[in-house]
Amino acid sequence: MPAEVLALPLLTERLPLPPSPSLDPLLDAAVECISRHGLSKTSLSDIAREMGVAPSTVSRKVGSVDNVALLVLGREAHRLLETVPVLLAGAEGPDVIIRVMVAAIEAATEHPMSRKVLQDEGQWMGRMVTRRLDDLIDQGVELSAPFLAAAMDAGAIRRQDPELLAHWLLRISLATVVSPPPGDLRSALDPLLLPLLTPDPEPSSPPTRKRQA
Repeated sequence: MPAEVLALPLLTERLPLPPSPSLDPLLDAAVECISRHGLSKTSLSDIAREMGVAPSTVSRKVGSVDNVALLVLGREAHRLLETVPVLLAGAEGPDVIIRVMVAAIEAATEHPMSRKVLQDEGQWMGRMVTRRLDDLIDQGVELSAPFLAAAMDAGAIRRQDPELLAHWLLRISLATVVSPPPGDLRSALDPLLLPLLTPDPEPSSPPTRKRQA
């Protein structure tokens, strides 16, 4: 299925603007520090030291360590989206959605910063869940529901409420990131998602009765 069928430009437009490329050195330094020390033990001064600049320079540009971590996540989301056309090459049916989910989950679990946070930063994770998770899910639904609706219109997945489907797919993805299932990720997701996403079979036409002479 051609990637353009699934409104990828619309997805890009709905994402918050990516951080300015001028912030890349700062974000790269933050990834190094957080991956090494953890989020709660990283300060703006640590990031500034990694960059070789004054702490005030970092503070002026990003404000806080939590904010710089969210900027890193935003940058990675845009980078992932840029790979989707290649990712979907040759994909058909529910495979269109499951490939994107697997890529997003693997990107989150394999990124050095998020891996460190998931392993060692339970307190930060709890704070994010209680303060920001609902807003983040709502943003994810706003982004992904048009993608799912386009897949339904193209006949790739079963027609249903795209917003409700987006909510459940996001929750499944988050649970999988926090507590990965045993074994191969795709093998774990397919039995759960294929019954949910596979289009309903076309109703067969009733046999025509021959007219008697």
